[in-house]
Amino acid sequence: MAALRDVTRYRQLAILTTVGVCLLTVAGGIVRLTGSGLGCDDWPNCNSERFVDVSSGHAAIEQVNRLLSGVIGVPTLLLAISAFRVRPRVIGLRWPAIGVLVSVLANGVVGGVAVRTDLHPALVQSHFLLAMVSVAFGIVAVHRSSSSASQARRTTSWRSRPGQLTAVLASLTAVALVTGTVVTGTGPHAGEQDVRRFGFDISNVARIHSATVITALAVAGLLAWTLRNVADSEAGVRAALSGWIFVGLLQSAVGYTQYFNGVPELLVATHIALATGLWVMTMRLLLMTLETPQSECNTKMMVPSAARV
Repeated sequence: MAALRDVTRYRQLAILTTVGVCLLTVAGGIVRLTGSGLGCDDWPNCNSERFVDVSSGHAAIEQVNRLLSGVIGVPTLLLAISAFRVRPRVIGLRWPAIGVLVSVLANGVVGGVAVRTDLHPALVQSHFLLAMVSVAFGIVAVHRSSSSASQARRTTSWRSRPGQLTAVLASLTAVALVTGTVVTGTGPHAGEQDVRRFGFDISNVARIHSATVITALAVAGLLAWTLRNVADSEAGVRAALSGWIFVGLLQSAVGYTQYFNGVPELLVATHIALATGLWVMTMRLLLMTLETPQSECNTKMMVPSAARV
């Protein structure tokens, strides 16, 4: 019972941390979209005179974002501590918790350096991508804690066609996130006026980003076709994939709409929120597809042999 309580506490902290990082990601986007990136032009102080300063709207927005970062650091630290307190030890709980902690701390440093370098686009890009790394570790922590009781009976089906396609889909989604941040670093929403931007042609980088998204959607469609006749035990995977395709199409529609309408702030904020949600769904789909109960995996491996007979 004590071990069950430990794992339950770990899972609760993992969910809280992951949700918190997602909210912080969207909040960071709001800071940039409102031009408040240098509302506090020093770090860790708000400015050279005050640690906390809400004397202007931009400073207040950035200050709230920093406060939120500190609040989210608490469950992140508790999650890492909790991972070492589970008794008996459950394999696979420690490394994602440590990964979340390290990536969140690293992102705090990157954020501080970004402010001190006047929002260099490469650092702003890294700020978002590191948050996605934290989300990925968080989703792994949630997944591992939910299936820890049967972990010893599970195997990773990397060699199955659904597993391979899902891995490709996750990779393409990650590439789409990277190319999306390049578009952001080239576009008008820099977080502050007159700061450095990438010197790319916005049309070209937008086309590259669009191509990665379309490719990811095509792979998702192929995965859906592959899963059409799988066993009922994979119904959860099919449902997760259906949700991914819906959000992916919605995200694409928002992306095209914002591009052809001068990238209004509200649509860009929606785009950031959907991108974060899509990454959460991608990681869940990847873990659900790759980790299959041992008995199911053996059954699937036997089916082709029976068919040949």
